[in-house]
Amino acid sequence: MSARDGFFTAGRMFALLGETSLWLRLPVPATTALVEAERGQPLVAPSIPTHLTWVAVALPAADPAELHHLVLTSHQAIRSASRRSRRDRAPARRRRSRSSA
Repeated sequence: MSARDGFFTAGRMFALLGETSLWLRLPVPATTALVEAERGQPLVAPSIPTHLTWVAVALPAADPAELHHLVLTSHQAIRSASRRSRRDRAPARRRRSRSSA
């Protein structure tokens, strides 16, 4: 993706690595905490109703331990969302077999 590395779990992207920043898909409370502490910048305004949002963390200013924690949080949030979406889907209908007479 435009010379960036994307990281996926459960078929969904949870992180995108750029030259100077790491984009993470985090739960809204974690995103809000990063933005309020001025350690992250949201991709879109927080008014969009979703439980996961993208936030950019500047790599030169990031503490490695905190960055590790944020990546794990993002990874787990996407896996949880994927499990939730599978449960919300309607079960597949079985096709009737047609018998030829």
